[in-house]
Amino acid sequence: MVLGILIALQINNWNEDRIEQRQITEYAHALIKDLERDLAMAEVIEAEINLLIKKIDTLATYLKDRPVDQLDNLDLFYLMYKPFYRPYSWNRTALDQIKSSGALRQMDNHQLAEEISEYEALTRHLDGDFNFDRTLGTNALALASGVIDMNYEGIRNIFPIGKVVESFSFPNPKLHEAYSGKDLSLLTNDIKDFKVVLNAYLILANTPGIRPRAEIEMPELVSKARKLIDSLKKEYPQ
Repeated sequence: MVLGILIALQINNWNEDRIEQRQITEYAHALIKDLERDLAMAEVIEAEINLLIKKIDTLATYLKDRPVDQLDNLDLFYLMYKPFYRPYSWNRTALDQIKSSGALRQMDNHQLAEEISEYEALTRHLDGDFNFDRTLGTNALALASGVIDMNYEGIRNIFPIGKVVESFSFPNPKLHEAYSGKDLSLLTNDIKDFKVVLNAYLILANTPGIRPRAEIEMPELVSKARKLIDSLKKEYPQ
C-alpha cells in the first residue's frame, strides 16, 4: 500500500514536471518570435541613429569657417530637422509570461536563464538612454528654432514616418526641388548663435549622446538577441 502511494506520488510529480517543461517550451518558442520582432525594430532604429549622426557630422563640417552670408536656411533645416530617433517598441509579452510564471527559475539551463535576464536588462537600459537622448534632441531643436526659419509646409510629405529610413544626401535634392520657390531667411546674422546650436547637436551626437548607441549598444543588443535565439532553438527545438 505504501509502495503504491509512493509510486502514485512519483507519477504525479513526473506529470507536473512534464507539464511545466511543456509550458516553458511554449514560452521559449514565443520568446524567439518576440526576439525576431525586436531585431527587425532595432534595425530600423539603428539606421535612424546612424542617419542622425551623419547629419550632425555634416552640420559641423558645413558650419566650419563658413560666414553667415554663405549659410543656406534650407540646408540647415535639413541637417537640424527632427534630431530624434523613434522610441523602442519591445515585444515583451513572452518575457513577462516567463517571469510571472516562475519559468525563468525553473529552466534547467541556468546560463540560458541568465542570458534572458541580461537581454532584458539591456533593453531597460536603452529605454533610459532614449529618454536622455530625447531631452538632448529637444534642447538642440529649441535652439535651432531660434536661428533658422522652419516654416516649410508639408515637410511630413517629404520625409514621411515609416519603416523605411530615408537615405542621406547633402544637399538634399528632394528638399530643394520641393521648396525651390520658397526662399526663407535665417533668423540671425550672428555666427556665434549658430555655434551655440552646433554645440547642442554635437553633445547629442557624441558621448554622452547617441554615438555609443550606434557603435556599442545597438550592436550589443543585436548580438545578444541573435545569441539568445540560437540558444533557445537549441534548448527547445520545434
